[in-house]
Amino acid sequence: MPKFSIGDLIINILAPDWAIHENFKLFTTKEGEPDIECRVIFQGHQDISVEGAQLIMETPKNKIYEINGNILNISGDRKAYSITSKDWSAYKIYINSEYNNPNNEEIIQKVKNGILASLRDLLVGALAQKNGLIIHSSTIIWQDKGIVFSAPSDTGKTTHTLLWQQMYQTPVLDGDVTACRINKDTPVVYGLPWCGTSGQFINASVPLGAIVFLQQCQENSIIKLDFQEAFLRLTARCFLLPWNQRLMDQYLNTIQKIVEKVSCYLLNCLPNQESVELVKECLKKQ
Repeated sequence: MPKFSIGDLIINILAPDWAIHENFKLFTTKEGEPDIECRVIFQGHQDISVEGAQLIMETPKNKIYEINGNILNISGDRKAYSITSKDWSAYKIYINSEYNNPNNEEIIQKVKNGILASLRDLLVGALAQKNGLIIHSSTIIWQDKGIVFSAPSDTGKTTHTLLWQQMYQTPVLDGDVTACRINKDTPVVYGLPWCGTSGQFINASVPLGAIVFLQQCQENSIIKLDFQEAFLRLTARCFLLPWNQRLMDQYLNTIQKIVEKVSCYLLNCLPNQESVELVKECLKKQ
């Protein structure tokens, strides 16, 4: 069975080869005992019983229930659902049997993308158990450390990291999301197989050097943030599960540790080389 190391978590994925997204290949490993076992099951399940379950969150795309300590997540069209164990070590994805068709390219891609997205949601919860979280960000490696650039979508994260690549040939750890874990009291960032439209990710991990929050502006400037401002901005940029108080406490504890140990900046910027130089000079003074 294929085994993958993602964010320093070992994940077994029991699924047909055709259903496993290509992005996972870089993370294949033969080492370590699994932290999570994920099983993909094709079956007809139009009638999903929620008897005895407590509805804890509802969105246009899904409904989330808690039942016997497990998490039940049902898609809005009821074509798929997942069950996650209380400790996030076991995960089952049930997909309607009409999608069990390895001869239809359109269906293959839908299944691959669906499993890929579902496993990201799983990792959000699983990392919380290990002093970790996922940041919406584009991250480069500069002088053997990860520099995280974070901002809302369409603010310019990708453009800014592209400028770093052009000017200093910096590798991109991940172009859309970055895992961060506290490892022996040190924040460490990891590339992930989820990269948005950037298409850029690598299987690597480095100590976290700094977090830079981007904000569009008519002129370039950068300031170092105090603890409170950095904490609030980082919390807003993390993938969280607000319906679970225990997980939220773990997330906030991890965010606090990151902000205490790593310099955080606010970069008001234009998409030009001067903004890169401003950041670089700040990093050199750390």
